[in-house]
Amino acid sequence: MTGHGKVFGIGLSRTGTTSLTSALHTLGFDVVHYPSDPATYATLLAGTARFPLLDRYDGITDITVAHLYQELDLLWPGAKFVLTVREERSWLRSCRKHWERPIESKADRGQVYVDLQRFLRAAVYGCHDFRPERFRRVAQQHTAAVTRHFAGRHEDLLTLDIAAGEGYERLAPFLGLPVPDQPFPHRNRTAADGNPR
Repeated sequence: MTGHGKVFGIGLSRTGTTSLTSALHTLGFDVVHYPSDPATYATLLAGTARFPLLDRYDGITDITVAHLYQELDLLWPGAKFVLTVREERSWLRSCRKHWERPIESKADRGQVYVDLQRFLRAAVYGCHDFRPERFRRVAQQHTAAVTRHFAGRHEDLLTLDIAAGEGYERLAPFLGLPVPDQPFPHRNRTAADGNPR
């Protein structure tokens, strides 16, 4: 923990959440991207959002917390939330590519990882396989619901389109920090679209 307040990356998969995590590290926030430890999985199953990791870390990013933003907002008054978004067609292309690998093929990461991924895909997308119409609807509803929840609270929510080139010039001031003199990180680009995850 760094002494910062909490920060949560609540964008959906393939919207630049890995890049956001790296940028937050550069800004001094010790956040965890898509944790898959047993305690995190137990917390997800309990639906409480009381993640033990938050005793040691400044925040969590990716779909682990994307669907729990309301609970986290209640548990951590003053926390900052970053909603990463992305142009719909390139996002769907990236998701299609990402979902090609079956969950079961990731067993080398351990059974908890497989179980957690199955749970999160069902909880967030309502399915385990890539279904473009459902994904489109989920993304639209997620963005609308988050925006509605934080209406009038611009100091608490930043909507960031990393794939479109937004970066430190918006993220750093939102967190009350100077803009670093270095390029914004772009992680997990795929051959399918060349955009960051």
